[in-house]
Amino acid sequence: MNDIQRVDAKELVEVCSAILAREGVPVADADFVASTLVEADLKGIHSHGILRLKRYVRELRTRVTNPTPRIGVSEEGPAIARVDGDGALGPLVGRFAMQTCIEKARQAGSATVTAFRSRHFGTAGYYALMARDADLIGISMTVASPRLAPTGGTQPLFGNNPLSLAVPGDQAFPLLIDFASGKTGAGRLELAATKGESIPSGLARDLEGNDTTDPHVGLKGSIIPIAEHKGYGLTMFIEILAGLLGGAPYFGIAREEVEHHMHDRGIGHFFMAIDPSRFMPIDQFKAAVNHMVQGIKNSPQASDTEEILVPGELEYRKREASLRDGIPLAQATVDILRSLAIECGREIRTR
Repeated sequence: MNDIQRVDAKELVEVCSAILAREGVPVADADFVASTLVEADLKGIHSHGILRLKRYVRELRTRVTNPTPRIGVSEEGPAIARVDGDGALGPLVGRFAMQTCIEKARQAGSATVTAFRSRHFGTAGYYALMARDADLIGISMTVASPRLAPTGGTQPLFGNNPLSLAVPGDQAFPLLIDFASGKTGAGRLELAATKGESIPSGLARDLEGNDTTDPHVGLKGSIIPIAEHKGYGLTMFIEILAGLLGGAPYFGIAREEVEHHMHDRGIGHFFMAIDPSRFMPIDQFKAAVNHMVQGIKNSPQASDTEEILVPGELEYRKREASLRDGIPLAQATVDILRSLAIECGREIRTR
């Protein structure tokens, strides 16, 4: 049996929305959350796509997640705000927080917004692109459950915390830098474990600090930071901004305490938006960004390189292809989705 199945993006959004709505999420909210998950799959970021739906449903059923929250601002100033997510699905909190950030940046030139009592919010890049689409420079970060150990240590103290930056420009694709501080994502390990596959060496360690190719062992142990001490420093910095500053740090939370922590403080996020037009005319800035992009792409190539790509370009191409040909999903992911879809009288058609 083919391990990859292709699914139409629009149909996937409709089915995922129906699954969330069955759990008590208002239809408009369910539509939005489903669209953010499918958007990740469109770009080939499957660790943060539909694969996460099972977790969202589980947390809704156990009331870890509030299906009908009252998301609001708890503290604010002219260029800052702190958002209380009220236990909502993370994408709803992320949207509210970045919209608040965009509005304040337009007034003040730049703005910073933190959020707490949220849940897993999908890809950080989604929110950075919200600012980019408003002709602002967007930055987004989030904390996550402990996955990374400090350099020289064995205990996971930090999450595989991501950082995303998006910049408006005149090029055909969005300039988007979006990466986590670990060499791989927990979602990739989970997918490999589900499929019964091993993982490459150098991605994860057991709890004694030994390299492992077993995703089950890696999930119980730790993910190796990118560039070792540099990734460790990056994830610590994100923990400070998105966790400590936001009032929802994950630092040092034991895995058996995660559910209690979710009920109490939830997940913390950090958002920032900068208005380039405060420094120069926006058309001039966007043209300068495009000039840089073209300069990179036209620069000399190594002998084994067919093309120099710019951050965000590959994901843009994958998205275009998936919209045309259908989203390629692992059979294991399709099976999980089908089991959830059956419960609300829906089915998944594959190509």
